[in-house]
Amino acid sequence: MQNTIGIDLGGTSIKTALITSKGRIIKKYETPTQADKGSKTVVDNIISSIEKIKSGKIAGIGIGSPGPLNYKTGTITNPVNLPFRNIPLRKIIQSRFKTKVFLDNDANCFALAEAVFGQGKKYENIIGITLGTGLGGGFVINKKVYHGRNNAAELGHMTIKYDGPKSRCKNNGCIETHVAARGIKRLFNGSDPYSICKLALKGNKKAIKTFDKMGYYLGIGLTNIIYAFDPDIVVIGGKISDSWKFFSKTMNEAVKERYFTKPCKIVKSNLKEAGILGAGALVLEK
Repeated sequence: MQNTIGIDLGGTSIKTALITSKGRIIKKYETPTQADKGSKTVVDNIISSIEKIKSGKIAGIGIGSPGPLNYKTGTITNPVNLPFRNIPLRKIIQSRFKTKVFLDNDANCFALAEAVFGQGKKYENIIGITLGTGLGGGFVINKKVYHGRNNAAELGHMTIKYDGPKSRCKNNGCIETHVAARGIKRLFNGSDPYSICKLALKGNKKAIKTFDKMGYYLGIGLTNIIYAFDPDIVVIGGKISDSWKFFSKTMNEAVKERYFTKPCKIVKSNLKEAGILGAGALVLEK
Protein backbone atom coordinates (compact mmCIF):
# COMPACT_ATOMS: atom_id res chain seq x y z
CA MET A 1 0.00 0.00 0.00
CA GLN A 2 1.17 3.51 -0.78
CA ASN A 3 2.33 5.90 1.90
CA THR A 4 0.16 8.71 3.25
CA ILE A 5 0.85 12.24 4.44
CA GLY A 6 -0.43 13.27 7.85
CA ILE A 7 -0.69 16.88 9.01
CA ASP A 8 -1.25 17.97 12.60
CA LEU A 9 -2.42 21.57 12.25
CA GLY A 10 -2.19 23.59 15.44
CA GLY A 11 -2.35 27.21 16.44
CA THR A 12 1.41 27.27 17.14
CA SER A 13 2.94 24.77 14.72
CA ILE A 14 2.22 22.58 11.70
CA LYS A 15 3.63 19.06 11.94
CA THR A 16 3.73 17.07 8.71
CA ALA A 17 4.99 13.56 8.02
CA LEU A 18 5.25 10.91 5.33
CA ILE A 19 3.84 7.74 6.89
CA THR A 20 3.73 4.07 5.91
CA SER A 21 0.50 2.07 6.15
CA LYS A 22 1.99 0.42 9.26
CA GLY A 23 2.36 3.75 11.04
CA ARG A 24 6.09 4.27 10.58
CA ILE A 25 7.13 7.89 10.05
CA ILE A 26 9.56 8.06 7.14
CA LYS A 27 10.11 11.79 7.11
CA LYS A 28 8.85 14.60 9.33
CA TYR A 29 8.82 18.38 9.07
CA GLU A 30 7.63 21.01 11.54
CA THR A 31 7.13 24.71 10.90
CA PRO A 32 5.47 27.62 12.76
CA THR A 33 1.82 28.13 11.86
CA GLN A 34 2.15 31.93 11.86
CA ALA A 35 -1.55 32.29 12.61
CA ASP A 36 -1.09 36.00 13.33
CA LYS A 37 -0.21 36.58 9.67
CA GLY A 38 -3.60 35.50 8.35
CA SER A 39 -5.21 32.57 6.57
CA LYS A 40 -3.22 32.82 3.33
CA THR A 41 0.08 32.51 5.20
CA VAL A 42 -1.16 29.50 7.14
CA VAL A 43 -2.37 27.78 3.97
CA ASP A 44 0.95 28.57 2.25
CA ASN A 45 2.79 27.05 5.21
CA ILE A 46 0.69 23.89 4.97
CA ILE A 47 1.43 23.58 1.25
CA SER A 48 5.15 24.22 1.84
CA SER A 49 5.29 21.57 4.57
CA ILE A 50 3.72 18.98 2.26
CA GLU A 51 6.25 19.81 -0.46
CA LYS A 52 9.08 19.33 2.04
CA ILE A 53 8.23 15.70 2.81
CA LYS A 54 6.30 14.43 -0.22
CA SER A 55 8.11 11.62 -2.00
CA GLY A 56 6.80 9.36 -4.75
CA LYS A 57 3.16 8.42 -5.11
CA ILE A 58 0.95 8.79 -2.05
CA ALA A 59 -2.49 7.39 -1.26
CA GLY A 60 -3.69 10.75 0.02
CA ILE A 61 -3.30 13.53 2.57
CA GLY A 62 -5.00 13.70 5.96
CA ILE A 63 -5.29 16.87 8.04
CA GLY A 64 -6.17 17.03 11.72
CA SER A 65 -7.32 20.49 12.82
CA PRO A 66 -8.89 22.19 15.81
CA GLY A 67 -12.63 22.64 15.35
CA PRO A 68 -15.22 23.63 14.73
CA LEU A 69 -15.10 22.20 11.25
CA ASN A 70 -17.24 20.30 8.77
CA TYR A 71 -15.54 17.04 7.89
CA LYS A 72 -18.08 16.34 5.12
CA THR A 73 -17.24 19.50 3.16
CA GLY A 74 -13.64 19.76 4.34
CA THR A 75 -14.24 23.27 5.68
CA ILE A 76 -12.72 24.80 8.81
CA THR A 77 -15.40 27.11 10.13
CA ASN A 78 -14.31 29.20 13.12
CA PRO A 79 -11.47 27.85 15.31
CA VAL A 80 -10.21 29.87 18.26
CA ASN A 81 -6.48 29.73 17.46
CA LEU A 82 -6.51 29.81 13.65
CA PRO A 83 -7.43 32.72 11.33
CA PHE A 84 -9.86 30.55 9.36
CA ARG A 85 -13.47 31.53 8.77
CA ASN A 86 -15.22 28.98 6.53
CA ILE A 87 -12.01 28.14 4.69
CA PRO A 88 -12.46 25.16 2.29
CA LEU A 89 -9.05 23.73 3.21
CA ARG A 90 -9.64 20.27 1.74
CA LYS A 91 -10.57 21.72 -1.66
CA ILE A 92 -7.53 24.03 -1.64
CA ILE A 93 -5.03 21.26 -0.83
CA GLN A 94 -6.73 18.76 -3.14
CA SER A 95 -6.55 21.20 -6.03
CA ARG A 96 -2.86 21.92 -5.38
CA PHE A 97 -1.65 18.30 -5.09
CA LYS A 98 -4.22 16.43 -7.23
CA THR A 99 -4.75 13.72 -4.64
CA LYS A 100 -7.43 12.76 -2.13
CA VAL A 101 -7.47 14.96 0.96
CA PHE A 102 -9.32 14.29 4.23
CA LEU A 103 -9.98 16.72 7.08
CA ASP A 104 -11.12 15.93 10.60
CA ASN A 105 -11.09 17.18 14.17
CA ASP A 106 -7.72 16.72 15.88
CA ALA A 107 -9.26 14.77 18.78
CA ASN A 108 -10.86 12.36 16.29
CA CYS A 109 -7.43 11.94 14.71
CA PHE A 110 -5.95 11.07 18.11
CA ALA A 111 -8.63 8.43 18.67
CA LEU A 112 -8.12 7.01 15.18
CA ALA A 113 -4.35 6.82 15.70
CA GLU A 114 -4.90 4.83 18.88
CA ALA A 115 -7.37 2.55 17.11
CA VAL A 116 -5.12 1.85 14.13
CA PHE A 117 -1.59 2.03 15.56
CA GLY A 118 -1.80 2.36 19.34
CA GLN A 119 -3.37 0.96 22.48
CA GLY A 120 -6.70 0.27 20.77
CA LYS A 121 -5.51 -1.61 17.69
CA LYS A 122 -6.77 -4.98 18.99
CA TYR A 123 -10.23 -3.61 19.81
CA GLU A 124 -13.37 -2.66 17.89
CA ASN A 125 -14.71 0.26 19.96
CA ILE A 126 -12.23 2.87 21.16
CA ILE A 127 -12.69 6.17 22.98
CA GLY A 128 -9.78 8.60 22.73
CA ILE A 129 -9.46 11.48 25.19
CA THR A 130 -6.97 14.34 24.92
CA LEU A 131 -6.20 16.46 27.98
CA GLY A 132 -4.67 19.86 27.40
CA THR A 133 -6.10 23.36 27.10
CA GLY A 134 -9.43 21.58 26.74
CA LEU A 135 -10.70 18.01 26.77
CA GLY A 136 -11.06 16.53 23.31
CA GLY A 137 -12.73 13.26 22.48
CA GLY A 138 -13.23 10.80 19.65
CA PHE A 139 -15.10 7.52 19.20
CA VAL A 140 -13.81 4.95 16.70
CA ILE A 141 -15.82 1.89 15.66
CA ASN A 142 -14.05 -0.79 13.60
CA LYS A 143 -11.29 1.68 12.62
CA LYS A 144 -13.75 4.35 11.49
CA VAL A 145 -14.47 7.63 13.27
CA TYR A 146 -18.06 8.00 14.44
CA HIS A 147 -19.26 11.53 13.62
CA GLY A 148 -22.99 11.50 14.29
CA ARG A 149 -24.44 14.36 12.25
CA ASN A 150 -21.04 16.10 12.32
CA ASN A 151 -19.79 16.76 15.86
CA ALA A 152 -20.19 13.53 17.84
CA ALA A 153 -17.96 12.79 20.85
CA GLU A 154 -17.49 16.39 22.00
CA LEU A 155 -17.01 14.68 25.34
CA GLY A 156 -15.40 17.59 27.17
CA HIS A 157 -18.70 19.49 27.09
CA MET A 158 -20.71 16.87 28.96
CA THR A 159 -21.93 18.24 32.31
CA ILE A 160 -20.82 16.58 35.54
CA LYS A 161 -22.04 19.38 37.86
CA TYR A 162 -25.06 21.30 36.62
CA ASP A 163 -24.36 24.32 38.83
CA GLY A 164 -20.59 24.11 38.36
CA PRO A 165 -18.02 26.59 37.00
CA LYS A 166 -18.83 28.70 33.95
CA SER A 167 -17.59 27.24 30.70
CA ARG A 168 -16.66 28.77 27.36
CA CYS A 169 -18.98 26.24 25.69
CA LYS A 170 -21.87 27.65 27.82
CA ASN A 171 -22.52 24.17 29.23
CA ASN A 172 -21.49 25.21 32.73
CA GLY A 173 -20.05 22.51 34.94
CA CYS A 174 -18.79 20.47 31.98
CA ILE A 175 -15.98 17.94 32.33
CA GLU A 176 -13.52 20.33 30.67
CA THR A 177 -13.97 22.98 33.36
CA HIS A 178 -12.83 20.46 35.99
CA VAL A 179 -10.00 18.48 34.39
CA ALA A 180 -8.42 20.51 31.56
CA ALA A 181 -5.84 23.28 32.00
CA ARG A 182 -8.13 26.00 33.39
CA GLY A 183 -9.86 23.54 35.70
CA ILE A 184 -6.58 22.33 37.20
CA LYS A 185 -5.40 25.90 37.60
CA ARG A 186 -8.65 26.75 39.42
CA LEU A 187 -8.33 23.74 41.72
CA PHE A 188 -4.80 24.78 42.63
CA ASN A 189 -5.76 28.47 42.81
CA GLY A 190 -3.03 29.65 40.49
CA SER A 191 -0.20 28.53 38.19
CA ASP A 192 -0.50 26.35 35.08
CA PRO A 193 -0.99 22.54 35.13
CA TYR A 194 2.49 21.79 33.86
CA SER A 195 4.10 23.81 36.65
CA ILE A 196 1.76 22.11 39.12
CA CYS A 197 2.94 18.74 37.83
CA LYS A 198 6.55 19.75 38.45
CA LEU A 199 5.61 20.70 42.00
CA ALA A 200 3.90 17.34 42.47
CA LEU A 201 7.04 15.57 41.28
CA LYS A 202 8.92 17.41 44.05
CA GLY A 203 6.41 16.16 46.62
CA ASN A 204 4.35 19.34 47.00
CA LYS A 205 1.23 18.23 48.93
CA LYS A 206 -1.05 20.92 47.51
CA ALA A 207 -0.09 19.98 43.95
CA ILE A 208 -0.61 16.27 44.63
CA LYS A 209 -4.02 16.97 46.19
CA THR A 210 -4.95 19.04 43.13
CA PHE A 211 -4.35 16.09 40.81
CA ASP A 212 -6.20 13.80 43.23
CA LYS A 213 -9.28 16.00 42.84
CA MET A 214 -8.80 16.36 39.11
CA GLY A 215 -8.54 12.58 38.74
CA TYR A 216 -11.75 12.03 40.68
CA TYR A 217 -13.63 14.53 38.51
CA LEU A 218 -12.21 12.90 35.40
CA GLY A 219 -13.37 9.52 36.69
CA ILE A 220 -16.93 10.86 37.06
CA GLY A 221 -16.82 12.11 33.48
CA LEU A 222 -15.38 8.84 32.20
CA THR A 223 -18.11 6.89 33.98
CA ASN A 224 -20.73 8.87 32.05
CA ILE A 225 -18.84 8.26 28.82
CA ILE A 226 -18.54 4.51 29.49
CA TYR A 227 -22.27 4.31 30.29
CA ALA A 228 -23.04 6.05 27.00
CA PHE A 229 -20.65 4.24 24.65
CA ASP A 230 -19.60 1.02 26.45
CA PRO A 231 -16.23 0.99 24.65
CA ASP A 232 -13.65 -1.80 24.76
CA ILE A 233 -10.98 0.65 25.89
CA VAL A 234 -10.45 4.34 26.73
CA VAL A 235 -7.08 5.82 25.78
CA ILE A 236 -5.97 9.11 27.33
CA GLY A 237 -3.35 11.39 25.80
CA GLY A 238 -2.49 15.07 25.55
CA LYS A 239 0.11 17.03 27.48
CA ILE A 240 -1.69 16.80 30.81
CA SER A 241 -1.61 12.99 30.57
CA ASP A 242 2.08 13.33 31.54
CA SER A 243 0.70 13.75 35.07
CA TRP A 244 -0.88 10.27 34.87
CA LYS A 245 0.85 8.99 38.00
CA PHE A 246 -0.80 11.73 40.05
CA PHE A 247 -4.41 11.48 38.81
CA SER A 248 -4.93 7.90 37.57
CA LYS A 249 -5.52 6.35 41.01
CA THR A 250 -8.46 8.58 41.96
CA MET A 251 -9.73 8.46 38.37
CA ASN A 252 -9.96 4.67 38.48
CA GLU A 253 -11.47 4.74 41.98
CA ALA A 254 -14.26 7.05 40.83
CA VAL A 255 -15.06 4.86 37.82
CA LYS A 256 -15.11 1.65 39.86
CA GLU A 257 -17.39 3.07 42.54
CA ARG A 258 -19.86 4.58 40.06
CA TYR A 259 -20.04 2.04 37.23
CA PHE A 260 -22.50 -0.83 37.76
CA THR A 261 -20.23 -3.60 36.51
CA LYS A 262 -16.58 -4.08 35.62
CA PRO A 263 -15.50 -1.04 33.55
CA CYS A 264 -13.40 -1.23 30.41
CA LYS A 265 -9.65 -0.66 30.40
CA ILE A 266 -8.53 2.95 30.82
CA VAL A 267 -4.93 3.46 29.70
CA LYS A 268 -2.43 6.18 28.87
CA SER A 269 -1.39 6.69 25.26
CA ASN A 270 2.09 5.53 24.30
CA LEU A 271 2.14 7.05 20.81
CA LYS A 272 4.64 9.86 20.35
CA GLU A 273 3.05 11.47 17.29
CA ALA A 274 -0.61 10.50 17.58
CA GLY A 275 -1.85 13.68 15.89
CA ILE A 276 0.20 13.11 12.75
CA LEU A 277 -0.45 9.37 12.64
CA GLY A 278 -4.17 9.83 13.10
CA ALA A 279 -4.32 12.41 10.31
CA GLY A 280 -2.49 9.99 8.01
CA ALA A 281 -4.87 7.21 9.04
CA LEU A 282 -7.82 9.27 7.76
CA VAL A 283 -6.67 8.24 4.30
CA LEU A 284 -6.60 4.55 5.28
CA GLU A 285 -10.04 4.83 6.89
CA LYS A 286 -11.87 5.52 3.63
